[in-house]
Amino acid sequence: MAQFVCRYRKGEQARWISHLDVKRTLERALRRAGLPLALTLGHNPRAKLSFGPPLPLGATGEGELLTLHLKEAMDPGDIKDRLGAKLPSGLEMVEVWHVPTYRKKETLGDIDVAEYEVRARGVVGIDELRSRIEQLLHETELVVARGGERPERNVDIRPHLLNLEARELAGGDVALDMRLRTGSHGGARPHEVAALLGLDEEHVIRYHRARLYASAKTQAPGRAGLRRRWRQARS
Repeated sequence: MAQFVCRYRKGEQARWISHLDVKRTLERALRRAGLPLALTLGHNPRAKLSFGPPLPLGATGEGELLTLHLKEAMDPGDIKDRLGAKLPSGLEMVEVWHVPTYRKKETLGDIDVAEYEVRARGVVGIDELRSRIEQLLHETELVVARGGERPERNVDIRPHLLNLEARELAGGDVALDMRLRTGSHGGARPHEVAALLGLDEEHVIRYHRARLYASAKTQAPGRAGLRRRWRQARS
């Protein structure tokens, strides 16, 4: 059995496709590509796949990740070409690399940091925005309300806000560079941070996840190579 990690891009045409539908789309593309997928055991065998943290609905992503297991070894470039040819507009396969069999199976569970670029226009001046950011970073608690399918609850996202900076762009737009904790153990969402700065849907024109990676604190020994590949998602 051979294991591979795929990095793909989710562009403008696919940004309103949910994470669940993206997973289904990739699974169909893998089958149509005719790859020798390794299957789970049991009455309902499924392809052995693992996905990175969900991308917020409406956001684009540059470094989305997928691991897959094949029954036999293949050239990573061949996998990229065959899989990429079966993807719809808005999803693009960027690179594929092999994970040696002597390493632990990669489930992407170590990924716990995401970097976003949030572009906005019609906001206060850059100096005022930076002042708001400085004040936000000095807070010891940042409580936001979350609901959805669960009952509404208050969540402190301050421990998950790792870094926040503002840049001035051409044409009067601004960009917020956010480094946020993510993953199954909790995290912050880019729209929550934007709202705390006084930016709403009227101001924000783009949420873009530039890369995903494992922080040094949770990085398992022997994963340095994969960590470097995750960090390349900005390129």
